[in-house]
Amino acid sequence: MKLTNKQKGELGEILVSMELINRGLDVVNINTVYRNYKNADLICMNANNGKSVMIQVKTGTTQNILTGFISDDKGSIPKLEEKIIGPWVFVYMPDDKMSNMEFYILTREEVIELISSSNKWYATEYYRKLKKKYPVGVYVDWLEGGLSKATKLHPEYKSTLRQTSKDNWWKITKLLD
Repeated sequence: MKLTNKQKGELGEILVSMELINRGLDVVNINTVYRNYKNADLICMNANNGKSVMIQVKTGTTQNILTGFISDDKGSIPKLEEKIIGPWVFVYMPDDKMSNMEFYILTREEVIELISSSNKWYATEYYRKLKKKYPVGVYVDWLEGGLSKATKLHPEYKSTLRQTSKDNWWKITKLLD
């Protein structure tokens, strides 16, 4: 059975939740209470100390994972920093097999910097003039950071990440210590 994009997004949230639960954390999917909550999908908590963090999960099936943001033709995204309230997990699902999924974890600051710089580059330096608003995406290669693979699709853009963010779950667990 082929999954719809909505089902893939829900599956991404479930698998991120399971990974965090396996790490001893409590997780609540906000979307079970509020339909498509705007700035986060999960609340992750450490029951031992009462700390919590809100997490955004973005699941994509192509090399360009959409962020949910819309940019103007000059590369500006209104209220970007305000709307990113915690860490993000990008789930790359190239097919319907869960065994092929990859998880990229970024801190709030890394998400803001990557989206802001890559979008500015895309809008103003990528050999064209944009004439309308467009959806903002992040390429999986950019999530690999400074690795040589990061230059495959757009060698002109240099990712702001110094190293891969793949499976860096510690970026979330550290916030809850």
